[in-house]
Amino acid sequence: MNIIQYLSVNNDCYKANVNKQDSRYTTFQRRGPIGAVLHSIGCPQPNALVLAKGWNVPNKPVAVHAVLQADGTVYQCLPWNFRGWHVGGEANNTHIGVEMTEPNCIWYNENDGYKLYIKDRGKAIIHVRKTYAVAVELFAMLAKQYGWNPETDIMSHAEAHARGLGSNHGDPEHLWRGLGLPFTMDTFRADVAKKMTETEETEMRYHTLADLKKDASAEKYYLPTVEKLMGKGILNGKGGEGDNTILDLGEDAIRVLVTLDRAGVFGQ
Repeated sequence: MNIIQYLSVNNDCYKANVNKQDSRYTTFQRRGPIGAVLHSIGCPQPNALVLAKGWNVPNKPVAVHAVLQADGTVYQCLPWNFRGWHVGGEANNTHIGVEMTEPNCIWYNENDGYKLYIKDRGKAIIHVRKTYAVAVELFAMLAKQYGWNPETDIMSHAEAHARGLGSNHGDPEHLWRGLGLPFTMDTFRADVAKKMTETEETEMRYHTLADLKKDASAEKYYLPTVEKLMGKGILNGKGGEGDNTILDLGEDAIRVLVTLDRAGVFGQ
């Protein structure tokens, strides 16, 4: 999973959070999310960046916290502690909203109750299985970060509606059922709980330059070498810019670079 910050700074929801427009926003920011809602976008668009760009405009009545695609890329569109506009009900006041992209080999007929039509079932199934797996990983990370119980604190948009907490949508279950997949929100919650118990890597990894700066020890001992090598073009990263430059480096690798730097290998 690769989380890239692409904040919807031009979206009115983002501005409402920055301006602390009312107590709904300040309460969410102070308390943080108490759970998350899983969505599926409801249109044939596999590219998450297209969607993230589409939400990063004024006068858009939608603002989600993240959108993910099949290759493991996640675009974070709102800070996790910002109140979003994603579920059309009270759950906006309490829950993060995450969208999954959908394959480009399906379509919906708006004149037939938005019935799902499938052009290439095999291709669609591969895409949806992958987005499901990415969502499991992301929700497990967030659940561990915020101390959520997957069984009680994770729901779908369809479930939010059934509980009177969201607008009348059927995602993401509609797509899973339409493709004949064995996924349900119960399997999703169980898979998130299982993922949370898996043994983590013992080695610290720094995804972005910002992650390096957040770690006081790393900022002191590792950051000077990393910034030096970036300035020389020796370390180019894997995308992003500024503090969002993607490093994806383990601590052991950085230690080797620091040792070489101190030995004068990279010059002044």
